Amino acid sequence: MLFDLPKQNKNSKLDALKYRLWIAKMADVDIDNYPKSVMATISVNVLLPGAVYKYLDARVDTINPNAVPGAAPLNGVLTLSPIIDGISAATLAWIYENIGEDFVTIWERCSDGQKFIAGSPCNGGMKFAYTSIGRQEDGTAGIATTFTGGQCPEPILLYDGPVPVAPPVQVAADATTFVLTPVPQYQLTENTADTVLSDITNVTTADVGRIIEVIGGGSVHPTTITSSDKFILNQGLDFIASTGSRISFEITKTGTGFAFFEVYRI
Repeated sequence: MLFDLPKQNKNSKLDALKYRLWIAKMADVDIDNYPKSVMATISVNVLLPGAVYKYLDARVDTINPNAVPGAAPLNGVLTLSPIIDGISAATLAWIYENIGEDFVTIWERCSDGQKFIAGSPCNGGMKFAYTSIGRQEDGTAGIATTFTGGQCPEPILLYDGPVPVAPPVQVAADATTFVLTPVPQYQLTENTADTVLSDITNVTTADVGRIIEVIGGGSVHPTTITSSDKFILNQGLDFIASTGSRISFEITKTGTGFAFFEVYRI
């Protein structure tokens, strides 16, 4: 079981010192198509189509990413140590049900919004455990936890991709455009005839820099995305949105509006 664990309601100034750790089980990671990092950065979704992250609200000063050298000369081992405030039935149930599970984890640096990712097929994921349930060093009640990765040459990477936390937006059959929403994933489907996606609408300046993912879902008449002023495709190669395929775009500003620059496809 994996569900969102929000912070506890407490009358404490410590409530202001929170930020979110996103987690997904390794079973939801697209291991066969896991992307390689570029400049120590991953910029695309690493989960299987339709899979989403859940979150833990932890004290901002307790994530404490700490990578140390591994036994092998070129490897490192990363540990995260988030403390969850309060002790509730839902929190305890989640802790007990997930001990020993492996996760991919994403967290955000408060100062500038930069996200980081850890847990991959390389290290087998970040194994979850708890180290203390009850009174913490500052005198408040909470649960001290750890996520520890196996040895890997890249124990921690920057992350600029989407963090899907809700099911993909379903795009109607035969649609030649769809409306951009805050959700980062869009699920195409089978069409009644050959269909070309020509645009994504409702884009604003605030969306520039976002990365979105389009998930294929056709067989006989899948949607096609062709290279155009709107869709800037690698090497100008068409994308056929058949079932099992995916493509990620970064939203960019152009002189005449907005365009979608391919960053990855499967």
